[in-house]
Amino acid sequence: MFDIAVVAIGGNALSDGNTPPKEQLKRAYQAAKLIEILYKEGFKVVVVHGNGPQVGMAYLRQLAGLKENIHPLNLALCDALTQAEIGTMLELAIINTINKKNPDFEVLTIVSQVEVLKDDPGFDNPSKPVGPFYSEDELEEIKEKFPDWIMKEDAGRGYRRVVPSPKPVKVFSSHIISDAFKRADVIIAGGGGGIPVVRNKGNTFELVDAVIDKDRTASLIAKDVRASHFFLLTGVPHVLINFGKENEEIIYKMSVKEAKRFLSEGQFPAGSMGPKIEASIDFVEATSNEAIITNSENILKALKGEEGTRIYK
Repeated sequence: MFDIAVVAIGGNALSDGNTPPKEQLKRAYQAAKLIEILYKEGFKVVVVHGNGPQVGMAYLRQLAGLKENIHPLNLALCDALTQAEIGTMLELAIINTINKKNPDFEVLTIVSQVEVLKDDPGFDNPSKPVGPFYSEDELEEIKEKFPDWIMKEDAGRGYRRVVPSPKPVKVFSSHIISDAFKRADVIIAGGGGGIPVVRNKGNTFELVDAVIDKDRTASLIAKDVRASHFFLLTGVPHVLINFGKENEEIIYKMSVKEAKRFLSEGQFPAGSMGPKIEASIDFVEATSNEAIITNSENILKALKGEEGTRIYK
């Protein structure tokens, strides 16, 4: 028997949207070191990465291609492109990092489709930031160039386009993961939250333009594979309440009940920490195992209970 750790890594960890491929690959090697830590601790690992910056840039490339009469791909297919793109870089980096000492080590990347509901309110209230950041001075030009885009300020870092982010209800590939662990040691799945599809009559499916939050998809996968540990990596070592205010406070431990209360109070915005808290609650309630929110630098300390924010039942 073995324990499974599911790790959700943000797309910003690899790119801010304008990061050159060489630098993205360098950052992929940094992410691989995190996976190596968990592998050395005896875990099989599922990696679920984000794609916010990358999918926004991929879509901009489609629009640029119109000048050459190249038909653009829609946002759903841009999700597919970036899922394969980021998965390739992570798989290469993880293999090259661990295979030197463990030549039988195997990594598998699964391009995953994920079902969402047609009537999900997320389609009417876009909240997922994608693509690069724009300054306030650039905002007017962007609005003139792309009048149908919805722009929102993103955690004090600038303005970004936001797109629909419906909640995932089923990850098509998740039932394969447990079987694949008979041979693989690390599996990359649900990348970018998955390629969103909706169900039609007769159990057929069609692509839909959206970007699913990777933390919510990671939670579904973590439940499906019965993960013992669920790590949600972010830019800070702990969850904070009253963020940016004089009474800002670090939270080291938080019960599901407390997490729900903080959510209702608006402590965790929908476009940043909110989905991480919701995904954690969902996982903890379903499994009674703890979810851990921390940054990449502290993943080992968080595993040992010395750092991070632990959400428990």
